[in-house]
Amino acid sequence: MGKPNNPPTTGLSAIQNNPNVSYRIHVLLYDLSNVGNDVLSEKRLSETTNELYISAPYFTEAEATQILSTLVEPSNLSKESIVPSPNVPTTTMQDTIHRRLANFLDKRKASGDSRPCGPHDMLPIYLDVFKLQRGDLKKKKFLGRLRRSGLEDFVSRCENNITDAKVGPMDNGKEGEKGKKGH
Repeated sequence: MGKPNNPPTTGLSAIQNNPNVSYRIHVLLYDLSNVGNDVLSEKRLSETTNELYISAPYFTEAEATQILSTLVEPSNLSKESIVPSPNVPTTTMQDTIHRRLANFLDKRKASGDSRPCGPHDMLPIYLDVFKLQRGDLKKKKFLGRLRRSGLEDFVSRCENNITDAKVGPMDNGKEGEKGKKGH
């Protein structure tokens, strides 16, 4: 069966406004940042099936497709790999990431492992692409939720085919309906 002819997502705000996907992006970036210090981070990263780590256990197939097809403006990304120009059209997140990693990915594929080294290669790019900062991965609210549930709430929803369950966003002062005061 061929790929559906779904147009790419129109921008990063569609991802940022989805609290479930946004949380899991934070978890992925946290894991990339802490793979050498956190056994659970290492375990989750080792379970990915996509060379860019945009796959289970972090995302459903549909979410991964949405993220990778999200349109981004190359001029907003790192100056070292893309020269800003008003004539540069938007491109998909996947194409942008691949372009920024092209030389590195070619070397890794030749070695038999097509996945980049997370902390050194992916984290700075993902922070830039998702418009996040390292400090976002150290916020008490996020770290508390990560310690309490990791990706377990996501795994159980996927097992029950409930991928749109409401889980409160990290920055609005609530952690879903059962949020704790004083966090």
